[in-house]
Amino acid sequence: MDEPTRTLTVGEAAELLGVTPATLRNWDKSGKLIPDRDPINGYRLYQLDDVKQLLRDSGSLYLPFAELTTATVAAERLDARALRRLIRQMSAAFRDSEGGGLLERFEEITKLVYLKLYDEQQAALGSDYESAFSSAHNGSTDSYERLCRLYEKAVSRYDRLSLNGRGNLSEDRAAIVRVAELLSGVALLEAEADVKGVAYEELVRNTFEKTENQQFFTPRTVVSFMVDLLDASPESDLCDPACGSGGFLIEALSTGAKPERLKGIEIDKRMAWVAQMNLLIHGGEGAEVFYVSRDGALGFDLALADIVPNGGFDAIITNPPFGSDFSSEDALNQYRLGYGRGTRRRGVLFVERCIDWLKEGTGRLAIVLDDSILNGSGNADVRDLILDRCVVEAVVSLPEVAFKPYASVETSILLLRKKGHGEEGPNSDVFMAKADQVGRKPNGDPLHKRLESGESVLDNDLEVILQAWRKHQAGLALDDAERRVAFVCSEERFAREIEQSNRLDVMFHHPSRDAADEALARSPYPTPKLADLVELRRDTAVPNAVDPYEMWRYVGLANIESETGEYEVTDVFGGDVKSAVRRFENGDVVFSKLRPELRKAFLAEETEEAYVSGECYVLQPCLSPDQLDPRYLAFMLRSDVVFGQLVYQISGTGRPRVNKAAVLNLRIPLPPLPVQRDIVATHDRAHGQYLTHRRQSLEEMERGREALARAERLAFEKLCPSAV
Repeated sequence: MDEPTRTLTVGEAAELLGVTPATLRNWDKSGKLIPDRDPINGYRLYQLDDVKQLLRDSGSLYLPFAELTTATVAAERLDARALRRLIRQMSAAFRDSEGGGLLERFEEITKLVYLKLYDEQQAALGSDYESAFSSAHNGSTDSYERLCRLYEKAVSRYDRLSLNGRGNLSEDRAAIVRVAELLSGVALLEAEADVKGVAYEELVRNTFEKTENQQFFTPRTVVSFMVDLLDASPESDLCDPACGSGGFLIEALSTGAKPERLKGIEIDKRMAWVAQMNLLIHGGEGAEVFYVSRDGALGFDLALADIVPNGGFDAIITNPPFGSDFSSEDALNQYRLGYGRGTRRRGVLFVERCIDWLKEGTGRLAIVLDDSILNGSGNADVRDLILDRCVVEAVVSLPEVAFKPYASVETSILLLRKKGHGEEGPNSDVFMAKADQVGRKPNGDPLHKRLESGESVLDNDLEVILQAWRKHQAGLALDDAERRVAFVCSEERFAREIEQSNRLDVMFHHPSRDAADEALARSPYPTPKLADLVELRRDTAVPNAVDPYEMWRYVGLANIESETGEYEVTDVFGGDVKSAVRRFENGDVVFSKLRPELRKAFLAEETEEAYVSGECYVLQPCLSPDQLDPRYLAFMLRSDVVFGQLVYQISGTGRPRVNKAAVLNLRIPLPPLPVQRDIVATHDRAHGQYLTHRRQSLEEMERGREALARAERLAFEKLCPSAV
C-alpha cells in the first residue's frame, strides 16, 4: 500500500524528525529543509518525501515507508528514538481517526505492541503462519477482524490482561489497521529489551499523572541502583508490593531474575494491567502482577495469602506511597504499628508488611522511605520495629530532587535483612551514603555534567556509591572519591548511637560527629558553649505587615555564599517579604539554621542596620574585643568542628534545620586573641586566593566567549564579504 505524496505542517514535521518547531525554522533559514508555503495562509508546509530523505541521510528511520515489508527493519536500526517516533505516529493514528482521550490511545497502543510481539512469536513457530500485521500492510479487507481474533487468542492466556474491559481491541477500525500498518515493517522481537522498555516507559510517563493512591515513577537511576544494591539471586522469589508500572520487576528481570519468580501487587486496576503488559513487552512472560482491590497489599484479603510463597519472599524491593493515610480500622488493628489508631501513613505500614513477608534469617528488603520515618520523633516506634526485627545493612540518602515533580521530600533507601529466630543486636557494620545528584533535574529531565575530556555524562552519585558498597562487601577500604559520598558506621558505634536515639538517617551517624568530638578533646584551649560567648538578638519584624511600600535592606538565604562568609545586602519592598526577618547590626555574626551543611555564616560589616531571613540566628558577641574576635567566631561557625556537632541534630524533611538549643550548645575552642587573629589572617589569605582564582576563571570564560565571537565574525566575512 503506497503512501500518498503529501505535505506536513511544522508541528507534524517536527514530531516525525524528533526536533522542536524552532529547530525546523532554523533549518529553513540554513537551507537544510526548505518548506513550501500554503497559498492561502502562507504557513510553512514540508514535503513528506523531503522529511523522509532527511531521516535517511541522518541514519534515522521513518517507519511507514511503502518499501518496508513485514519484519524488514533490522533490530540494530530500531533504536529508542525510532520507537518513540513510532509511538507518536501510532498515537496520531487514533487522534486523527475517531479521536479518543490520551488514556484510551495509550491502552490501544499497548495492546497492539503486545499483539505485534505475539504475532512475531507465532510466525517464528511455523513457516506457514500468515502474519495478521502483514495482512494489514497488504491492504486485506478482513485485516481488522483478523487482528481482533488474534488479540483475543493472545490475551486468553492472561486473565489479568482482560481486566476492566481490555480483552478486546478498540472499535476504531481505521486506527487499528493504520497502527498495524505502522508496526508491520518492524521486528520488535529482535529489538533489545531495553530499547522497547525506554520507549514504552516514555509512553507510560506521558500518560499517567500521580493518582490518589500516591503512585509515581521511580527514576531509572534509583531503580537500577536499588536492584544492584539488593543483588538478589536469579532463583530468589522477589516481590514489589506497590509495583506501579513494574519498574523494579523489569530491572530485576534485566539482571537475570527468573520471570516465574517475580510478583507484583498493585491497588490500581489500570496500573496493574500496565505493569503486566510492561513485563510482557520486556520478555517477562511468567512474571505475575496481581490487582488487589480495597486495601491493596496492606489489607488482609484471602487472595494475598496465595501470593506469598511458603516461608516468605527471599527479597522485596519497593517504593511505597509516602503521604497518603490508611484508615481501614480492621486492618490497622492487625499491625503492631497500627493497633489502636484511626489512621497511619501507608509508607509506615508498608515497612511492617514487607518485613512480615520476608523469610526468617535471610529475607532482604530494599525500600524507599521518607526521612521522617528515619528521624522523626513521631515515628520512633517504626524504627523500634525495624531494629527489633531486622539487621540494618545500608542507608542511602537521596536528594530532594529525586522524585520531583511528583513529590518534594527528603528520602532514603533502606536495605534490611530480617533476623532469624533468637537473633539480637545490630550484628552488622552499616554502610551509609549521601547522594547529592541522581541524574535528574527538578522537572524530571536528565541532568548531565561535562568531564574534563569534554564527554557529557549523567550526573549521578549513585554509581560511585554502588562502587563503594561493593568494596565494603568485599572488605576493602574506600578511596577518597568514595569517602566523599559514603562511609561505614561500625557495629559498635551504630549500637552506641542508637542507644542515645534510635534514629536511622545518614546525618545522625555521620563520621563528622566523631571527628568533631575528637578534635575538641585534643584542643589545649577552653571550649565554652556558644551561649557563653554571644547573646541572641531577638528583634524581628514582618516587612509586609509593618510597611509593605518601604524599602528594606535585606539579606535572603540566597544572598549568603556557602563556606566563604560573603553576603550581599539588597533593597526590597516590604510587600515582597511576607515572613519574619531578624534585624542585625555591624559586628553581629549571622548563622543559618537551615541546611547547616551549606555553612552559611558571616560577620556583619554594615554602617546601617539591615535584616536577614528568619531562617538565621543573629548572634551579638558579649565578650570584650580583647577576648573574642568576631571574625574568628564567624570562621568557626563555618568549620568542620561546628558542623560535626550539628550534623546529628539536623531534622526535618524538605527543609532540614537545627534548633536553637543545638546552636547555643555548640562548643567553640577559645584560644588567646593573638591565636584567633592568626587563624583569621590565614583564612583571609586563603580567601584572597579564592577571589583571585574566581576572577581569573571569569576572565578565562570571557576570553573563550570572545574567541567564539571572533570565529563567527570571520565565518560571516568569508560567507558574506564586505563591499570594497
